Amino acid sequence: MQSERPARPQGERLYQAVARRIARLIETHAGDKSWRMPSERELAEELEVSRPVIREAVIALEMRGVVEVRGRAGIVVLPSRAAQVNFDLAESDIGPGPFELLEARLAIESSAASLAAERATSYDIMVLEECIAQMEQETNVVLLQEKGDRDFHMTIARMTNNAIIVSMIETLWAQRDESVMWKKLHEHIHAENVRPLWIGDHHSIVSALRMRHPDAAYKAMARHIRNVINELLEADERGRFAPEETEEQSSRG
Repeated sequence: MQSERPARPQGERLYQAVARRIARLIETHAGDKSWRMPSERELAEELEVSRPVIREAVIALEMRGVVEVRGRAGIVVLPSRAAQVNFDLAESDIGPGPFELLEARLAIESSAASLAAERATSYDIMVLEECIAQMEQETNVVLLQEKGDRDFHMTIARMTNNAIIVSMIETLWAQRDESVMWKKLHEHIHAENVRPLWIGDHHSIVSALRMRHPDAAYKAMARHIRNVINELLEADERGRFAPEETEEQSSRG
């Protein structure tokens, strides 16, 4: 079924317009017991937007109690509140979406890694290796609170010797830390499943920097950030729950 592309007022974020459209879809089918909530892939196709935008819209709806994401069960509509949800700009703008931030990081940090490769010193490489060692020790730390990860990326930013690049990357990480949408998204991530992959990505970045190879450094950083994007998109479909969550909890409803 084709649908019009979500319209939005000037200045409104795309995920807000998409969230409003999904809420209306839920309200329209409120009395139809045979109707099921489309998957994220189906919504992306119907609304002609990317899956990251759909995920951000779903997070916005989840935070307002309209839906809940339940692992393999997908998006579950909660007792209808769609008609009560106000998506006016003043109330609905809760900051940039997580994937919007990651897209910016992909553009800026990949280029920063390329520049850092041209200017890397032996001391810089040693600091980066210490950051990875710290990440490997932070096994009981929530992904969003890992100091080693932030220090790693900020070290690369400083390796560029460009104050504007450092400021831009600091701002992106600060926005991530302040984002309530980031925190909600990470509720569906099981850290023990993704930490080895992401630490491996960091080792690959250091290897490229150690070789003073700008193109390899760019690609290694881009690959890492894309891995983060893919993992955040796929985590719910793979049913990655925290160990303490039971099968009954994950399938209830």
